[in-house]
Amino acid sequence: MTDHALTLTGSRKVAALLISLGTGAAAKLLSRLPADAVDRVALELIKTPQIDPSVRDAILEETYAGLLTHGGVLPGGENYALELFAQAFGEGKARELLDRVNLSQKVIPFEFLGGADPIQVAEILSPEHPQTIALVLAHLEPRMAATVLVGLEASLQVDVARRIALTDQTSPEALAVVEDALRRRISSVVTESPIVGGARPLAHVLNQVDRSTEKQILSALAEFDPNLADEVRRFMFVFEDVIMLDDRGMQRVIRDLDQKDMGLALRSANDAVKDAFFRNMSQRAAETLREEMSLSAQVRLKNVEEAQARIVEVIKRLEDQDEIIINRGGEGGDDALV
Repeated sequence: MTDHALTLTGSRKVAALLISLGTGAAAKLLSRLPADAVDRVALELIKTPQIDPSVRDAILEETYAGLLTHGGVLPGGENYALELFAQAFGEGKARELLDRVNLSQKVIPFEFLGGADPIQVAEILSPEHPQTIALVLAHLEPRMAATVLVGLEASLQVDVARRIALTDQTSPEALAVVEDALRRRISSVVTESPIVGGARPLAHVLNQVDRSTEKQILSALAEFDPNLADEVRRFMFVFEDVIMLDDRGMQRVIRDLDQKDMGLALRSANDAVKDAFFRNMSQRAAETLREEMSLSAQVRLKNVEEAQARIVEVIKRLEDQDEIIINRGGEGGDDALV
């Protein structure tokens, strides 16, 4: 390498390398440089109209030698990826990219049960301890968990439902034991254990079962823990769930609703919820409601939520009186239509 080449440093050496590579390869390399580096290199390119052939050869030789510095085995792994990404995108962006990649590699607990027959799963789980069954159901998709729950003995349903609601966090060790046992009988390996359980997951499960099963479980749960049962009920039906009502049920609900409550409640509603109201009203009533919504002054979110809560109470009252049916997705039971 010539003495002149040895004196080149930083952006000046990069500029010399770009000139040595030719415009095609240089353009590809330049496009990968950070913006601040591009500015410095561009300045050096302008100041360097040409380079000596000996400098060119020395620069290319040094570049080639640098590519082979690591010898036979090149480094890899997460630390190397982090270092590489940090140089390319910055420390914060590098960590974000790696976290996203690592998260995508995680497997959902009991994912191997997703394609299994829920009735078969219920039969396999029935001899297990109620806490074990609750652990499995808390990790399953709500609709499947509901089907499995219905397939259990009535006395076992209540115990399992209570344990789902009371479960907070499960250790990876306990989860691994249950998974290993089920894996031998059904499918493949999973390893992760997120926080599951509580009143909301149980409510999601009960929303998928038939009305008679729901009533039986909630009634028994109320005798055991009234506060817990009330908490579950709060998650059982929310304002946005009005789309689960058929048109006849929606028309019955609207007859008992206050016009102002509807105007407030629909302020933050999505299009599907608004459509459920408007298509079940007369054209004149729908136009009046739309006009009221557009002309009214801004209101507090608290007032909107309170109006929605009053509408939900009307829906629950009408359901308890068997005047409407909420299509929760369950089959059979007292809600079956014949």
